[in-house]
Amino acid sequence: MKKILFSTPFLAIVTCLLWASTFVPTKIALEYLSSPLQLAGCTYLIAGIVLMPWAGIGPRYFRQVGKNGTLVVKVALFSTTILYGAYYLGQNLLDPSLAALIVSAQPFFVAVMAHLLVKNDRFTPLKVFSILLAIVGLVVVSFPSLVNMQAMGIAAIGGILLMLVNCLSAAYGNIIVSKVDFATVDIRVLNSAQLTLGGALLLALAAGTGRWQPLPAEGAFYITLAIMVFIAVATMVTWFSLLSRPEVKVSELNMWKFLIPVFGSLEGWLLVEGDTPNAFSVTGMILLTASLLLFYHRPLGEFFFRKGNTSKQ
Repeated sequence: MKKILFSTPFLAIVTCLLWASTFVPTKIALEYLSSPLQLAGCTYLIAGIVLMPWAGIGPRYFRQVGKNGTLVVKVALFSTTILYGAYYLGQNLLDPSLAALIVSAQPFFVAVMAHLLVKNDRFTPLKVFSILLAIVGLVVVSFPSLVNMQAMGIAAIGGILLMLVNCLSAAYGNIIVSKVDFATVDIRVLNSAQLTLGGALLLALAAGTGRWQPLPAEGAFYITLAIMVFIAVATMVTWFSLLSRPEVKVSELNMWKFLIPVFGSLEGWLLVEGDTPNAFSVTGMILLTASLLLFYHRPLGEFFFRKGNTSKQ
């Protein structure tokens, strides 16, 4: 049982389930604090501080941060500041379904960047077909919103560009972490320090762009913020630990992110009044699930792609 709970597939699925659960608390929190950058900054700064005791705050902690300062800054920028800054700003300019579609295509951007930058993480026919099948599923899920895209106006272009920046930042951030030698770098210190710095930079951006607001007094906001911090801590710790595993390829790990819209739709149907399944959402979910089954179920992949390197994909 312990082997299953700590396996890469199980932890990746749980992480994606948590990521899919951020929409509702974020939406609630923005009703109290309407500055997206400030909300993101508060969430990730607090998450980094929460992780400090786990990382062993003390002289050794700060020596590690000083020794690996350039790495901490790069990870903070690409895994927190740019990633979530672009996401929180972009989602305000787009229909939620279109924003979710672009963000859910992150595995495609990771695969392309890994093919270019990571020596042993290349495209294979199986990987390409699985990604294309998943993207078709994403388009089908979002089709009702896409047909109305022309009505969204010029702001939608800015929103799309911001979401693409989010995807590229996520891809590069994942590759940076996957290349770290964790025999010399404490992953707990790196995670805590980059979240703290990334959150602080988001708050600085909020203040510098005039998007700063007094914190609300309502207790509901702080309960929601606590949920968001918990999700941020849990997902960052788990995902970084998976990226640090020597047997894990960054592009293959990110394939699991295609489950996020599946989990998001299921949660919406269960929790949001008036959100019901339709032919597009069900068909899209089937295609997304099929893409993962094809990619990770080796006998099935070998049947369709006998010439591919299915042992390492």
